[in-house]
Amino acid sequence: LMNLCACFVVILINKGLQKHGGDLAIGAYGIANRVIFFFVMIVMGINQGMQPIAGYNYGARQFERVNKVLRLTIYAATIVTTCTFLVGVFIPEFIARIFTTDKELIKQAANGLSLLVLAFPFVGFQMVTVNFFQSIGKVNRSIFLSLTRQVLMLIPLLIILPKYYGVEGVWYSM
Repeated sequence: LMNLCACFVVILINKGLQKHGGDLAIGAYGIANRVIFFFVMIVMGINQGMQPIAGYNYGARQFERVNKVLRLTIYAATIVTTCTFLVGVFIPEFIARIFTTDKELIKQAANGLSLLVLAFPFVGFQMVTVNFFQSIGKVNRSIFLSLTRQVLMLIPLLIILPKYYGVEGVWYSM
């Protein structure tokens, strides 16, 4: 269900970028998304390391250990996502130049990356809590938290904001 929503979101993103910014905007999103995904994969690895520890200790009713691993994972994920934020805010053009030499594509990718990372210091917490609830068997909470971000927030924003802000609205939505 979460993957289905994620696919639908990517379709909306690509349609919005194509309509309001053309192929160059989609290329810029590809660059920005690759950079973001690099950091997201680190957080996913941290989460995967947390899951068996949290699940085992939750089952053993060792709630102090559960809380400790949750706190450590949130701290680690927040550090990674804050680094993502810093990269996207302070050196987006440098990062975009790694992928292309096209000046307009660099400009658009740097702009998109700097907008994409604005809420990133909070993304680590969100990713950890979704995975944490899954690891302790509270799947409904996990699905709710994940789908809330995508279905209740991102999809409506991807439909509404581009109407008023064009390609910038697509970036703002994300």
